[in-house]
Amino acid sequence: MSKQEKGGMRSAFHYIVEFAVILLGITVSVTIEKNNAHQYKESVKNQSLSRILTNIQTDSLDFEFNIAVHAPASASCAWITEQRSTFAEQHPDSIGKHCSMCLMAQTVFVDNQEEYRTLQNSGLMELIENDTLARALQSKYVQHEFLRKIESVIAEMAKSQEEFYFQNMTSTDSMEPFMGYVKLRTWNGTAPDNAFFERCSDIGFWHRSYADRMDRRMGYDARLTQWIRDEIGNIE
Repeated sequence: MSKQEKGGMRSAFHYIVEFAVILLGITVSVTIEKNNAHQYKESVKNQSLSRILTNIQTDSLDFEFNIAVHAPASASCAWITEQRSTFAEQHPDSIGKHCSMCLMAQTVFVDNQEEYRTLQNSGLMELIENDTLARALQSKYVQHEFLRKIESVIAEMAKSQEEFYFQNMTSTDSMEPFMGYVKLRTWNGTAPDNAFFERCSDIGFWHRSYADRMDRRMGYDARLTQWIRDEIGNIE
């Protein structure tokens, strides 16, 4: 083999090695970049889940307050329906109190869905390893929408009886507001029609449904909290 041929082989080998080194460098760089991108997405996912934990704690306080409003409101609606045939025999303050609770004990449930929507819209939900957690998060916020719908139904039904209520239930300073905001009144003696009793019965059903659903939601959120903690590990 001539010196020229040997030199050509060394030159070719040099270029091959150089190409391999460059290719290896590019591969390593791309791999590192992908890992960094994945770690960043994992970090964003975990931070969002951590914030959802905080939101769940806030939701829990709202659940407790709203249950404390709607459960007795349901009981008041039931009282009105049960006293239908003896309504005029009841004390005006009792009638006013229960009518106030049934019609005016309403709530506005406001939740923070920003972190969940961030996970959903950015595709980061796919990084959640626990499929049960991913489904539970979706279910939670769907149920929140339904709870708000029930609030709207109660408000609409109560509004249909506002004219009778405000014309025949008089404000009194003898009774403290329920939960600090539901003003209790006394009845002036004007008998309601059958539609009033029917509507109170319907409203009572939705008050009870709302309270029961919120109570179950609190139980679901307790499990959801543990699944999130398992997913994010020691991020906190």
